[in-house]
Amino acid sequence: MNSIKKNPGLYRIVVTHYLVAALCFFILTVMMLFSVKAFTGHYFHPQILAITHMAALGWDTMIIMGASYQLIPVVLETDWYSTKLAWISFSLFLPGFIALVYSFWVFLPGIHMQCGALLLLTAFILFTVNVYLTAKTKTRGNIQEDFIFSACLCLCFTAALGTAIVFNFTIPIFQQDQLHFLKIHAHLGIAGWFLLMIIGVSSKLVPMFLVSSYQKTKLLSFSYYLIVAALLLFIVDAWLSGITYRTFGIALVGVAGICCYLLFIFKCFKSRIRKKIDMPMMSTFLSFILLVIAVIIIPFIIYYHLKDNSLSIRYSLIYGVLLFMGWITALILGQTFKTLPFIVWVKHYEHLTGKEKTPMPADLFKNSLLKIQSAGFIIFCLTFIPGCFFLSQPLMYAGIISLLITAAMYLANVFNILFHKTKTYGKL
Repeated sequence: MNSIKKNPGLYRIVVTHYLVAALCFFILTVMMLFSVKAFTGHYFHPQILAITHMAALGWDTMIIMGASYQLIPVVLETDWYSTKLAWISFSLFLPGFIALVYSFWVFLPGIHMQCGALLLLTAFILFTVNVYLTAKTKTRGNIQEDFIFSACLCLCFTAALGTAIVFNFTIPIFQQDQLHFLKIHAHLGIAGWFLLMIIGVSSKLVPMFLVSSYQKTKLLSFSYYLIVAALLLFIVDAWLSGITYRTFGIALVGVAGICCYLLFIFKCFKSRIRKKIDMPMMSTFLSFILLVIAVIIIPFIIYYHLKDNSLSIRYSLIYGVLLFMGWITALILGQTFKTLPFIVWVKHYEHLTGKEKTPMPADLFKNSLLKIQSAGFIIFCLTFIPGCFFLSQPLMYAGIISLLITAAMYLANVFNILFHKTKTYGKL
């Protein structure tokens, strides 16, 4: 965390992202509460599009970008290049995603939606330039750097294709159906941005939090090349031919890459020195389980799509829920309380180390709120996902109310950490 210690401006940009993301998470659950009926239909529904982009941008990407300003210097062992560029990126990102989500919610294709998409694209390009210039200062590269920079490039390509799709609502750009390119846009974001970035950062942090002695990166290299190969093959094949029987083989290559990553995590877990697993790490491991379930659904989506069966729509919706509200959300809910308390602790207490008795980073958040948050999230998974499959609105309502409680507890705990007042327990 030396970069944050040297650069107070970096601390402010990190906590701003965490705070806005926590607020977006709560708003997202409220949006879901008013859209239960939409979850029983097609995923290309205005409210579902708005919810998906609120989840992907306001919640998941907002917090990943914020955490990146804190964690990329740790992963790459270098200082962050430009805080000013980070603020410019944020100032474009925030109004961009608000305009886009609002335009989808009321479904008004036109100038507001287009401006929102262009602002997002510019914000992501600036973020990628910042990451590149940060990594450029390193004298020696590593596999995590490959994951992170590839993820940033995919973020830009995802935004570029998304912008083209937005303009296509009013200006004919593509000859094919919108849904044809929506699948490519979605998987560029899921496999390209989220998966690569999460693997790149977590492959450094999980061993560190577990105090693992496992240091080999061969499995990570296999994971990187398999996932990138699968993504490129999918984009080319889907662009030219759509979903075909070849998609099964391409998916298998990507799944092999994910398996290599999960095997790496398992080896880290097996060789850990810290035997006790705390609640945030339990949430992290739950996220891996939800990722595996999402991966298992992929063949069913392809099969029913090829059979032109409406079940492909339902499985696609569940797949999206498992990824955005399951895998990524569980990971964030856990890792927030491994990273954010430490960065706030550094600001308040590092200068007192060795002089005064101080709280530990884990003392900065309330464990009681974390327990309620965890219970609420598990209930959400056990009710909302089956509710989507069986088209049961009572189960969906039960799940969303549980997620609303989860978001409220998360927001309260984030506030508790960010507005912590320095306190000591006397001289050492």
